[in-house]
Amino acid sequence: MRKITMRDFIWMGKPRSWEKDYRSASLTVEPQMHLPDGPLLLAVSDDDFSCKMTLSSDRNSIFSGVCFYHLPTDFIGVGMSAEALEMHVMIGGYHNYCRIPHMVENTSVIWDMKRKGSQVSIGYSRHSESPVNWIGTFTLPGIERSVSFGPYFANEGSEEARASMSALDYRKET
Repeated sequence: MRKITMRDFIWMGKPRSWEKDYRSASLTVEPQMHLPDGPLLLAVSDDDFSCKMTLSSDRNSIFSGVCFYHLPTDFIGVGMSAEALEMHVMIGGYHNYCRIPHMVENTSVIWDMKRKGSQVSIGYSRHSESPVNWIGTFTLPGIERSVSFGPYFANEGSEEARASMSALDYRKET
């Protein structure tokens, strides 16, 4: 398969207000939006790959993170706000959710995603020179041939907020 670029990402749960070009995407995240119902910006790959992207937001109530998505019943998403790290794992329709307090000053995060067959890994770093903090490696059923992946955005607040994706770096692994 060819290299994934920003043009390959399409909305699932399209936000009301958004802009996307070949370098970045920005959106308004409505109040009380949560994964998997909130905005997902997904691309599809049938290759083993690594992918980095920078996600940011303008409010503490926004969770921005990455998701490996197979079906509405099978996905893994990890996101971060200024106050917490959250993890969603849904396998066979059974949803597990975990939230860990995690205070950070800057809401800009570089997310790192890797896929090798049915194994997926998710990690993050705060700066481009920093080492990746790996959250974990997971097995997601049904993705041996291809997987949808990309950022998600959630808003626990009562007001709209802005979020963005930039600095996409997709690399096919051999």
